[in-house]
Amino acid sequence: MPPGPTNPPAPQDPLPERIGQLYFRVALPLVGAVLLTAVPDARPGSLRVLLVLTALTLVTALLHALLPVRWHDLLRRTFPGVTVAFVLGVALLSGPGGLPGDPQLLTLTLLLTPATVLAWTLLFMDEPRTGRLYGLVLTGSAVALLWRWQLRGLQPQLTTHTPLLTLIVCLTVVLYGVAFADINRRYRDGERALRRDTLTGLLNRRAFDEQARASAVGSWALALLDVDHFKGVNDTHGHTAGDRVLRAVADVILDVLAGQGRAYRWGGEEFALLLPGPPAAGSADLTVRVAGLIEDIRAEVARRTFTGGQRVTLSAGLSLSPAGEPLQAAFERADAALRRAKADGRDRVVLAPAPPRPAQTP
Repeated sequence: MPPGPTNPPAPQDPLPERIGQLYFRVALPLVGAVLLTAVPDARPGSLRVLLVLTALTLVTALLHALLPVRWHDLLRRTFPGVTVAFVLGVALLSGPGGLPGDPQLLTLTLLLTPATVLAWTLLFMDEPRTGRLYGLVLTGSAVALLWRWQLRGLQPQLTTHTPLLTLIVCLTVVLYGVAFADINRRYRDGERALRRDTLTGLLNRRAFDEQARASAVGSWALALLDVDHFKGVNDTHGHTAGDRVLRAVADVILDVLAGQGRAYRWGGEEFALLLPGPPAAGSADLTVRVAGLIEDIRAEVARRTFTGGQRVTLSAGLSLSPAGEPLQAAFERADAALRRAKADGRDRVVLAPAPPRPAQTP
């Protein structure tokens, strides 16, 4: 059997979407509103810049609100590039007869550039290199704009060190953003580690308990698997060999499941498998499909040879649960079926009886 993944697929991280909601639906509209208040007092030269920048922020915020969620990531990646191109365009067009620098544009550049660099760092919390790249490119574009204003004498309020100070401030913001992203990554890695079994890489009992509290809706199947006579493996070949057997059994489970469910190490030599979302719990088709998966796991483990020629077998109890039933009830039935598989001779899969249907009131 070809090797499968060593870990169950991780759930999608919701943080980028949450930060995107905050940035595109709160921050950008507020910036656009502030820019609109500056339009009546704008000089003719800077009016065009303000109008284009205002339209860019408000249209982007509107698109984020109207587009389906699947398009949000594309918008997140496109907007920084368009913004950088706009700043570079203003820098290139600044000159005699072109776009002059004035106090309004200088104030906007000095205030918005560091804030935007920080916002982009957070916006790409899941891809810190991308956020860092966008921040550095925007920093370079803004500094080039300020330097061009200074070089051509278009901005009398611009001191000699303004471009350099802007560069230092923005680079400091980038570094702080990178540090914050690293702290967040370490926190998330630690949270994931708390839900993983360090030996097998499977989800652990804590993750199972969390899933149990969230599984009161939908229908699913639950299987409990136990390595038969595992104490004899440890006694004969040592605990290191026993650990290798457990890792190999976990690999078989993941190979056969192939993403169709979640696998947990319940404890010791016991494993729990949760296959959520079957279309009709208790139906004959579902019974055949799920029982076939568990039987494939049992048969593959029985075929393999482990350390020192050792062979092991699995006993399994399987429970099918209707929608709305607490996971604990299905667990108790699967556990009883597992005990029956052990009592009947081991190396077998036993299906628990279906739960009694609630009495219908006339």
